[in-house]
Amino acid sequence: MKDNTKWKKSRGIFLPLLFIITLVMGNTVLLPGTSESGKPETSTASASGNKAGEKDKKKEADEKESVLHYEVTVTATRTKKDTFEIPKPVSIINRQKLEEKAPNNITEMLTELPGVDVNGVGANQSRPVIRGFRGQRILLLEDGIRMNNSRRQQDFGEIPAIVDVSGVDRVEVVRGPASVLYGSDAIGGVVNIITQIPSYQPGSSSIHGNVGYRFGSADKQSKGIANINGNIGKLGFMLSGSYRNANDYTAPSGTFGNIKLDDDVTVTDTGVTDGGINLLLNYNISKQSQVSFKYQYYHAKDAGFGFIEPELYNPGSTRIQIRYPWQTVHKYTFKYENRQMDFALADHVNLIGYHSSNERELAMDIFVPFGIPNMPQVGASIQSENYTDINTLGFRLEFNKAVKSHVFTYGVDLFQDNTTNTDTNISQVVGFGPPRPSINTTPLVPNARYRSFGVFIQDDMPLFKRTSLILGLRYQNVNASTKETLGLEDQPLVNSTDQTLVGTANLAYGITDQLRLVFSLGRGFRSPNLIERFYHGPTPEGSGFQGNNTGLKAETSLNFDIGFKYRWKNIYLESLYFNNVVRDGIRVTPTGKLVKDMDTPEYQNLPPEYQNLPVYQNINVDKLRMQGIEVLGKLYLKFGISLMANFTHIKSKDLGNPETPYVDTYSAKFNFNARYDDPQKRFWLGYDLRINGNQKDVILVNNPIGDIIPGFTVHSISGGITLFKNSAFPQRIGIIIYNLTNTLYSEFSNASFFRPAPKRQIVLTWSTSF
Repeated sequence: MKDNTKWKKSRGIFLPLLFIITLVMGNTVLLPGTSESGKPETSTASASGNKAGEKDKKKEADEKESVLHYEVTVTATRTKKDTFEIPKPVSIINRQKLEEKAPNNITEMLTELPGVDVNGVGANQSRPVIRGFRGQRILLLEDGIRMNNSRRQQDFGEIPAIVDVSGVDRVEVVRGPASVLYGSDAIGGVVNIITQIPSYQPGSSSIHGNVGYRFGSADKQSKGIANINGNIGKLGFMLSGSYRNANDYTAPSGTFGNIKLDDDVTVTDTGVTDGGINLLLNYNISKQSQVSFKYQYYHAKDAGFGFIEPELYNPGSTRIQIRYPWQTVHKYTFKYENRQMDFALADHVNLIGYHSSNERELAMDIFVPFGIPNMPQVGASIQSENYTDINTLGFRLEFNKAVKSHVFTYGVDLFQDNTTNTDTNISQVVGFGPPRPSINTTPLVPNARYRSFGVFIQDDMPLFKRTSLILGLRYQNVNASTKETLGLEDQPLVNSTDQTLVGTANLAYGITDQLRLVFSLGRGFRSPNLIERFYHGPTPEGSGFQGNNTGLKAETSLNFDIGFKYRWKNIYLESLYFNNVVRDGIRVTPTGKLVKDMDTPEYQNLPPEYQNLPVYQNINVDKLRMQGIEVLGKLYLKFGISLMANFTHIKSKDLGNPETPYVDTYSAKFNFNARYDDPQKRFWLGYDLRINGNQKDVILVNNPIGDIIPGFTVHSISGGITLFKNSAFPQRIGIIIYNLTNTLYSEFSNASFFRPAPKRQIVLTWSTSF
């Protein structure tokens, strides 16, 4: 991949920063709560009571949260473990960062991490991209339970906005395959949204809570949140809710590639009105065991894909409007956990059962102008509405067992999606004579069932001092079958099954207490979803016909990471190279035939207007490779100053067709953050810089943006203050100014169908707690 000017500038910033970090290594202050090895200290006080040792111990307890990069993850191995000791690359966004930055949803925070990108625009519709994989090729979890469902398209997974960010405790991002522990879809990585759970002393009763408000200037957004939690003896409870009203946001004037906007413009369908309620009840059976019940409700209306009127930047082009008029989610979760079992096969058991209902409506309005001079209103109008109701029932039973130096994690998981679908499609020529609409209510995807069953085992074992090996294996069986569907009575019922076996091996080799060499080798997979297997109807723009394919196999990937992690005193460095090859990738491909030439039963009774359309099908054809490097550096200085920088370079290739560029993310990205925290925790200040490089390995035929996806540079500043810190009702006020220089830019995934980011905006937050 060729270099570019903006990336050269970012490289000029990053390399000196690493040099400065190296210089100060011998002269930096030791963080409170750490030893010279970089590990949390343990008190050396004797049983007789060494006063100095006890003072150190108290200081460690008081200031432990200041320890640089001492973060614990549960997502990567399903057991609590220091991220430094894990071979897999893991990033964590904690509750403090989420409260301070007040993002619309967790996806907006992920751009600060190495290897991660964002797809989609607006308060409701952004989704994560990990190492060039997006949609159904990454797995979205909430408290370890999958949010992905089988009715979403490959490029567009479920929206993280279903989980309100105000109720999130932390977000854990595992980059690279994680199919052994989590099953299908975890090819590119996993995003686990871990929600808040109140802590309390079972022997007493208490009540706490907080309320907050968020305002955003670009979309005139108002959002209120409230939470009340506590306990009555052994019974704990938490009730929380939020309500948000956001208008369509405004993008700034400026130039992006060959697109020039003379004035600020509205990005239509980027607003939303949404909100939710969450109820959690948990009961401590004993000190080691607990049972809990959680109910979640989320409703959104008036969201959309987002677009700018074509006349503003590309007159005469097709107008595509994709709206999500409403979505409603109900979810019920039951959990039982015993952390100290007296059982030969398990020390710890975790049982989760859940049921969810996810209803939504999708509406598309496409206008294709015929290009007749002086008659721009003449063209083809294609409108469609889809209703989908997905009911999911699932459970996960997981055990942990320590046997000598081994820690085994094993279990079984099962879920089943039952879907109901209706479609209405209207096509007509408008602007030339009286309209003659053609209306078709045949469902494009039949009602169906999607069942997934898996068993897994993992062994975490120390080999020798500072060195550990993690091995894992999973078997997965996925079955999808159609059900009787109104409007498809003449179509035969079909059944489709695929089976997959995947494994992983991860090694962390400790050269010293401060330095780990890490290696990870893993196989991931993604079973084809219901749309890929069973969609049978015209393509959205009406120029072709997409036929079903019940013989699809699962996509598989083979990934390896190799690199190092270094942690000493107040310094953390991490560098990784990754290579991920996807085989049997599913892609829509022309068959070379027309509908009338197809001789299978499902093509025999189609309407006359479909007979001369070319037929396309999803087939297992792609062989894709994603490779790149990720570098991360953190430095904590005296007096509350901290610095962070990371750099990512990604290169993609279609190995089956190497002459054709293939890419689904940026070429290079550089992040920098500088922060000051008042030692008394009264206020904080922050600065963020992000530089994305030009992406040249793309095919943009007649695109108004030009021949490349341009890079960009954006700055943000933020700060917060706590008033009445020691009172019963402390007041926290925050301000964030995003896109400080008011730059016109678009994330890679939003650029070819041009949807720019918001103009410079001010976000104000307020909260109090009791």
